[in-house]
Amino acid sequence: MNGSTLGSLLVAALLVAYLIWKRRTERKRSEMRSDPDPEPASEPQVLTSEPATAPDQRPVQDDAATSAPLASAEALPIEAGSEEESAASPETEIDRGEPAPEPAPVSPMLDKVLQLAELTGVIAEQTTTTDKGADRIEAAPATSGQETVACRSSEESEEMPVAAGAINDASPAATIQAQPSALTINLTLDAYASRMNSLEDRQRTLLAQAIVDRDEGLRDRLHRELVIINGKLTLIADSHAEAVTCFQQVLDILVQLREESGQPLALDGAVADLCDGNAESAETCLAEWDGPPPAMAGKVAFSRGQLAECRVDLQQALAQYRQAVALEPDNPRCLHAAGRVARMLYNYQEAIPWLESLVRLTRQDCSDDPLALAFAQRELAYTYILAGQHQKAGPLYKESMLAMARKLGQDHLELANCWLQIGELQETLGVYDKAVSLYRKALAIFERQKGAEHPALAAILAKLAALCMELEMEAEAVPLYERLVRIQEKTLRANHLQLAISLGSLGESYRLVGRYEDAESCYQKILAIHEATYGPDHPSVAAVLQELAKLNSSLRRPEEARQYQERASTIYQKSVEAQQKKSGDESLTLEL
Repeated sequence: MNGSTLGSLLVAALLVAYLIWKRRTERKRSEMRSDPDPEPASEPQVLTSEPATAPDQRPVQDDAATSAPLASAEALPIEAGSEEESAASPETEIDRGEPAPEPAPVSPMLDKVLQLAELTGVIAEQTTTTDKGADRIEAAPATSGQETVACRSSEESEEMPVAAGAINDASPAATIQAQPSALTINLTLDAYASRMNSLEDRQRTLLAQAIVDRDEGLRDRLHRELVIINGKLTLIADSHAEAVTCFQQVLDILVQLREESGQPLALDGAVADLCDGNAESAETCLAEWDGPPPAMAGKVAFSRGQLAECRVDLQQALAQYRQAVALEPDNPRCLHAAGRVARMLYNYQEAIPWLESLVRLTRQDCSDDPLALAFAQRELAYTYILAGQHQKAGPLYKESMLAMARKLGQDHLELANCWLQIGELQETLGVYDKAVSLYRKALAIFERQKGAEHPALAAILAKLAALCMELEMEAEAVPLYERLVRIQEKTLRANHLQLAISLGSLGESYRLVGRYEDAESCYQKILAIHEATYGPDHPSVAAVLQELAKLNSSLRRPEEARQYQERASTIYQKSVEAQQKKSGDESLTLEL
């Protein structure tokens, strides 16, 4: 071998060694940039709704971990979502490839977080933390490990899943899960979507009856559950993946229970049905199981809670999670699930101790996982906010947001959620200009990460558009509502009432900017949905007909306007006569 050949081989070997080293370095940096996502909470969130908004209150988003005062007293306030903040250059962002130094100088981006926190803290100090104020901030469940944010509009609410604080099951303390079994869940997306649509129809019927019966407690619970179902339908692929994951976890528990109990035949049917995507027999079997092995009792209770939450029965889910916490008080997943569902049911005083224990355990057991602690802190901080304890929430939320910013970078969806949550607090406190700026900042991040018309943007679009309408910024609201309607037309059924609500908002924004023909088109679609849902003689149909009459008057079509108004009047007259007859019959029955 001559010298030239040997030199060539040496150069090639060095080049290969360099490439291997470079690949390993890039892989290591990539791993440091992105930790595994937290385990999906079985709750979409979802940026999702906790306390029901009174009819005379403006809607606010549901179950997004709403922000609290964040800041230190030394930070100088800046305008939330200001142009200075939005225009931060890449040099000012956190180095996402390396761990952030301990309390060394904070990056300019994090310094702005602290400045914004100071601004929020000043506002909070000027606001009394009454229960009434807290009740205006609402919450919703998680989807794909994401918090679901719901925006209440008229009788319905709309949800958007956004990433939020699920607890990472990689945590050593999260021991509720059984060892994975070799069996798998066979539940198709079409079958799951059909099941959720049927569940939505059933809940809507029950809600209508609860309203007629004036059962406020049942009405609020059914409305809350309907919000969650609508959120699952909006992101059907994500919620389907969640259901499969949930069923798989319960399946593993069933298999383990079958093996340890020594009674395989008693669970074979439930295991087979669950593998086919049918959870009814599994839930019945777990409920009737007599004396599981002591070590399995907590897992059985937790599994029953998971199945109840999958079918959106929050009361039953909370009862089972409560039992699981009693049996395994130091299990983070039990504490997280119980606290989250209790919060969804407005039971803040029960949720807070569980989530406080969750933060304490996560701090002890996940000291090397700042994100797990950050998510747990955000769960607790949000619950403090709902309970009106803003000052307790502030330090927790600040620490959580700083950890997420250091670990994930400022363009991550988790940070978008933080801006959204701070915006929700500003809106609730009446600081609408800052809320608009923060919603825009959150929307921009979601657009970059998800695309302009991803279903996950639905609730942000609805919130920002509604706030623009309230601030008489109709021209800005129109394109936002247009995008919202396009998203829902792709993700919801053609006759879904949530789509009708969004069409109504779009139609009203069209009317206010003088686009009467476009508004008329929206109301024609609403009319078709209401007639298909309620029948042609329902008062809701009459209400749409009246809107069409007004629009035709504006369009100088007097004959069409007269026809719409006459039909509406006829429907109203029939409704009044039917109600009077019903009242008369009831009085006669009472006299007899």
